[in-house]
Amino acid sequence: MLRHVWKFLCKPTYRSYSNAPVWYKRKIFFNLLGWNLLIGITIALLNVQLASSFGIDTGEHATEKLFKEFSLFTIFCIVVLFAPIVEELMFRGPLVFFKSSAYFNIAYYLSIIGFAAIHVSNFENMEEGLWLLPLLVAPQFIMGIFLGYIRVTLGLSWSVLLHACHNGILMTPMILSELLKIPIE
Repeated sequence: MLRHVWKFLCKPTYRSYSNAPVWYKRKIFFNLLGWNLLIGITIALLNVQLASSFGIDTGEHATEKLFKEFSLFTIFCIVVLFAPIVEELMFRGPLVFFKSSAYFNIAYYLSIIGFAAIHVSNFENMEEGLWLLPLLVAPQFIMGIFLGYIRVTLGLSWSVLLHACHNGILMTPMILSELLKIPIE
């Protein structure tokens, strides 16, 4: 699967598998979800280690603020339902307008960069660790690649679903921790 995504990344073209059997679409979906979680979590753990090793404080993460300001139900709705729909419509939705254009590759790359760039706002204090910023948003950059691939090959609803499942899987331990009053450290 990574080979297909890599080939697509190197030479993006709008080629839909809309007529593919459902089992094949599910295979693509679960492969991308698994790889995205594995790569994203690995990069995030590396980032924590790097920031710690260099004594860089990235400040409070946006998710920490959510838990202080909203109910668990509201957090779930924002992170697992609202954000994936809005972000997919914003970043992957417009790709359809470029499907027959010579500029599709540029639109695809801009969707990836824009998606990663908007997540810079998740970090509060970046003055001292500005050089670390590309690594901090690398999980979103990788996710943007996968979301763009699945959006083009299977459709916008699949990219929304992938995004929602990804966020849901990552938020579930935090929400359970809050519910059960178990600190995550």
